[in-house]
Formats: sequence, C-alpha cells, structure tokens
Amino acid sequence: MPFLKRLSASLLSRRLTMKWELRSLYPILSITIPLLVYAVILIIGGFQAVGIAVRYDFTYGLVAFILLLYLTYRLTGWTGTLVSFTLTLTLFALALSALWNSGVSDAYIISGLLPWSDASGYYWDARRVLEGGTFSYFSSRRPLYIGMLSAVLGLTQQNLQIALAILVAITAICCFLLAREIQRNHGTAAGVLMLILQFLFYRWFLGKTSTETLGLSLGALSFTLLWRGAGQRQVNHCLLGLFLLTLALNARAGAFFILPAIILWGTWSFRGTARFSWRFLLGGSSIMLLGFLLNLIVLKTVGSPDGVGFSNFSHTLYGLIVGGDWTQVTIDHPEVEALNEPELSQRIYALAFEALRANPLGLVHGSLRAWRRLLFDDYIFSFTHNPKVNFVLQLLSLMGLVVCYRNRREPKASLLIMATLGLLISVPFAPPWDHAEMRAFAATIPFVLVLPVLGLERIANTLNEQQIIKVPEHINDSRLLFILSLTFGIFVFVAPITTKVFSRTPKFADISCQAGKETVYLHLSSGSFVNLVADSSIRKTHLPNVRISDFRNNMETFSVQNPELAKELTRLSPSTTMINTFNLKNWQPTWLISATSKLPKEKGIVGVCGNWATEPTLPKYYGVFYAESIQKIPAK
Repeated sequence: MPFLKRLSASLLSRRLTMKWELRSLYPILSITIPLLVYAVILIIGGFQAVGIAVRYDFTYGLVAFILLLYLTYRLTGWTGTLVSFTLTLTLFALALSALWNSGVSDAYIISGLLPWSDASGYYWDARRVLEGGTFSYFSSRRPLYIGMLSAVLGLTQQNLQIALAILVAITAICCFLLAREIQRNHGTAAGVLMLILQFLFYRWFLGKTSTETLGLSLGALSFTLLWRGAGQRQVNHCLLGLFLLTLALNARAGAFFILPAIILWGTWSFRGTARFSWRFLLGGSSIMLLGFLLNLIVLKTVGSPDGVGFSNFSHTLYGLIVGGDWTQVTIDHPEVEALNEPELSQRIYALAFEALRANPLGLVHGSLRAWRRLLFDDYIFSFTHNPKVNFVLQLLSLMGLVVCYRNRREPKASLLIMATLGLLISVPFAPPWDHAEMRAFAATIPFVLVLPVLGLERIANTLNEQQIIKVPEHINDSRLLFILSLTFGIFVFVAPITTKVFSRTPKFADISCQAGKETVYLHLSSGSFVNLVADSSIRKTHLPNVRISDFRNNMETFSVQNPELAKELTRLSPSTTMINTFNLKNWQPTWLISATSKLPKEKGIVGVCGNWATEPTLPKYYGVFYAESIQKIPAK
C-alpha cells in the first residue's frame, strides 16, 4: 500500500508538472502560430480572390470575414487569443498578398512592390543610411519613420519584401491590441468594429513604404494606453500613451493640437482633491517635449545637415492663406523650385506671411474652408470608399459624441471630448484637400474611429442586445501592455541611431565599360526587384515574377500622374527585370532596367554598363538606366 500511494503521488505530481509546462507554452504558442500562418499566406500567395476583396472592396467577402472575426473574438482564454490573433494577422496578410500577386501600380507603387513618388524617396534615404550616408532634406522632414525603415531593411539584408511584411505585421499587432482593449471595455462587436475600421484605413497604405504605417502603429498603441489609463485611473499609462502619440505625430505629421488638449484633460482629470494635477501638467509637458527632442536627435544623427523638420508645412500654410493647396506656392512663385532647404521653407514662410498681411482674413477663410470640407463633404470616413458606409459611420459618430457629452464627467468621455477639440483645431493646418484618405490623421485616427464604436454600443444598449455588448473574460495584463509599448517606443528612437553607427560606406573597385557606355554601381538585394515574364511561363503573378499582361493592364492608375514614364515602362518586354535603386557613387536615384538573364545570382554590389534613357519628358528625379552588362564586384 505505501508503494501504491507513493506511485500514485508521483504520477499525480508528474501530471501536474506536465500540465503546468503545457500551460506555460500557451503565451508562446499564441504568438508563434499566428505569425507562422501570416508568413505561410505571404509565401504561398493563394486566396487571391479573398485578398482582393478585403483589400479593395466592401463586398460580401469582407462582410463574411467580419462575421468570422466576431465569432473568434468571442472565444475566451488562450484559445480565444490564439484564434482571434491568427485571424487578425490573416486579414492583413491577405491584403498584402493581394498586392504582391496582382502586379498593381498606383501613385505610390509599381508592380505591387517597387516604391514610387514620396514612398520611393523614403526608401532611397533608408537605404542610403545603410550605405554610410544620410537622409536627403526630403526625408529629414520625418526622420523617425525613415530611420525605422532603414533599421528593418538592415535587419533583413535590404530585402524589401521581408521588411514590408515585418512592418505590416507590427501594425497588425498594434491594431489587434487596440481592438482587444475596446472589446474588454465595450464588448465583442465594438472590438471587431474598431479592428475593421483600422484595417479599412490602413489597407490603402499597407505594403507601401509610406509614413502612415508607423503613424498608425504608434497611434493605436498610444490610444490603447490612454483608454486603459483613463478607465483605470493609471497616470503612468496615460503619460506613456502621450509619449507614443508625440512620436506618432513626429513620424507622420498631423493633428498636433491634440497633444496639448490631452495634457489639459489629464491635468483636470487626475486632479483629485486639488484644483489641478501638477504631476500630469509637468509630466505631460515634459513627455511631449521629450518626444520632439528625440525626433530632433534622430534628425541630427541621420538627417541631412540642411534638413528641416516638418518643412513641408510651409507649403500647406501658404495654400491655406491664399485659398489653394500645397502646390499653390509653386504656381504663384515658380522660382522657389530652384531653392533647397533651409532656404526653401524660409522663403515660402516669408511668402505666406506676406500673403497674410495683404489679406488678414485669409487664414480665417482657409480655416472655415477646411472645417467645411471635413464635416460636410463626406471626408472623415472617405477611406471606406463606400458612400453608404461613410454615412452610417458619420451617424454613429454623432451618436458617440452625444454619449461622450452626456457622460462628460467620466474620464474616457472627457478624454474624447478634449481630443476631438484638439483634432478640430488642427484641421486647418492639415487640410483635407492636401491629404486624401485622412492620411494626415494616421497617428490620431483611433480617436476618430472610436466614436462610431461608442455609437454602436449605445444602439445595442437601447435595443437591450446584451449579446452584442457582452464583455468576455480575457487575459488582462497592464504590465505587459506597458512594457511592450515602452519597448516599441525605445526601438523607434534607438534603431535609426544604431543603424547609422554600424553602417559603413562600401568600398569597391571600379569597372571599365565599352566606349559610349556609362557606368553605375548598385547594391542588389533579394526581394527588391520585379521580373516581367511571359504569360505562358507562369500561371499567375507572384512576386518577384509578374505576368507581362498584369503589368501592362495595371498601369492605368499610374499613368494618370506619370504618363511618360508609364509609356516608357509599358514598352518593356518579358524576361526583363526592374529595380528601384540608386548609384552608390553619387546617390543618383536609378530605375534599373535589365534583361533578367544578365543579373548575377549572388546579391551585393554590382557594376552596370549601359545607357540612360534620353526621353526629355521623363521625370528628372528618376534616372531610367538600361543595362547592357552587369558584373559582381567584390568588396574591398
């Protein structure tokens, strides 16, 4: 008997140990499995029809996905976290996969991968840092995002596809955390709606090297911290949320007046028995100044010596005063196009103030025009690209504002009231006519999206639909959220500086070309080029290989703004490779066109002999270079 008791106790102890070890793996599995599913979707490239639906449409396919999200978000425990996180990442992966398997071209991307316009400038400058250089004055306006992009590219050996996949995954995680926070407070339907609205906003920038990615990521985390801090009266969470929001607005400039609005809210909300909270006033002001200081440090470390932060605001201010948009100053004063920073922004500011002195009411008229466009021209939810959905969201938002006003003594309601005032004050300085799809509000878009969420909750309460507003039991670890958010904020600041410190200017031998041929030196990397192939060679487009018919058929949107370059590119034949890069000798942006067979299998620095395209109507800032021969150059 004693032996049987000892054996039974031993088996019970072993079973409990195994059960504890298995439970300890749940958090790890809840992260690794969704990320693996995310990677598999991108690698396989299947489900194209579903991907197209969730990326571009608002049809039954997306609605079905929303219902599936609702069912998975209702699950509790680690199982619920695993399934809901997996499906969230799947949503973002399908949208990115649709981009990579369509060969689509638009104002900011060519063939689903290669950056164009502003996105291309950010991409060049991020790579220039990796080659021992600094940002141009163009990217020095927003150094935080380009610095982070440089760090991610460095970690992936300049593989653009992997870098984009990482950035999209980070954004998806931040959106997921915010959705779960809303769910924890307002129910499953509210949480899913918040996730879908974030996705609908982000899907137009997803997979592109644009600043909205970091703006939304930091903005979503910031709102999550502020929402939890307001609800649980946690000052530290609110201060960290304010810090991340400051970084978000430095990464993607927009509604800056929301920052002092939140400081005023916290100073009153956390006053206790005092007249106001000195701790929040001084702490919040210091945190906000720290965010701007860190942005300045990054600018001075990796930016151009002539770079000026937010220098493009001068264009916006001039257009606001004279009744135009950001391009108006170059129309009225074309001579400014010959200037460089800092003379450029200084001259435009001078012109703006001259215009204001000539017409003192110009700023007032411009502000009224901006508010009218925002509030009465279906602009706020224009990113849905669906007038009916836009209208419904506006009605829900009005209902959400009414809810906030009625509960204005509650911290979360007063936070939204003050944030909304800050957003409205900011609108003239981030006018709708300069920023389609609410782009300028990427960092603060959660403050907008939560209003229809509160409106939906109000309707559910009125109809007594308890199943919709029911809050399921979920793991709630404020410390983990705080640590993750702080780590991300530190990474955004430290990564660009670390990348600059460890980057070195490449040294390589020159090559000689035949008479009449010119030479450029480029850094080739995997996942950063597009191969145009004959339709008969592959069944469907899947990067890096794009069917020639898909490439040509998808150039229509791109050709609207770039007709001459579109004409040049559509002449390309199958078995051709396109690469967006720059000459390592002089930093000249280069659009390399080469026969695919001439590219070396080994990546690295290459010397290219060929000729520049001589068409005078092609964009001056892009050099289209046709390669005759390419050879790998060993580094010295």
